[in-house]
Amino acid sequence: MEFNKIEPIYAQIIQDIRLKLFNGTYTLGQEIPSRRELAKTLGVNPNTIQRAYKEMEDMNLIVTHRGQGSFITSDAAVLAVLREEALHETIDQSMELLRSFGKSDSEILTLIQSYLERGTSS
Repeated sequence: MEFNKIEPIYAQIIQDIRLKLFNGTYTLGQEIPSRRELAKTLGVNPNTIQRAYKEMEDMNLIVTHRGQGSFITSDAAVLAVLREEALHETIDQSMELLRSFGKSDSEILTLIQSYLERGTSS
C-alpha cells in the first residue's frame, strides 16, 4: 500500500480496508491481520494501526474479540450503511471536482447521461 501525503495514514488504512470489503477481498466475519502484523506489513507505527482499528470499531466496521483477533463485521446491515456512505462521499467529491471545472449541475447531468449512454469507461 502506498500512502499519500494529504490524508492521515490511519484514514488511508481505513479506506483500504473498506474498499477490500466492498470489492470482496474481505468478506463479512472474516478475520483481518493483527495490529502488530499489519504495522509490520505496511511499515507504519503500531499506534497508527491502533488508531485505525479503534476508528473502525467505532464505525462498527470491525469487531475485536480479546485473545481471538479482529474481524470484519458479520452484520450485512452495517455493510449496507457503509456502502451507502461511501457512495455519497464519492458523489460529493465528484460533484465538487466537476463544479470546480466550471460545470453547472445541468451540464454535469448531461455529461453523466452521455457517459451512461456510451456504456464505456472512457
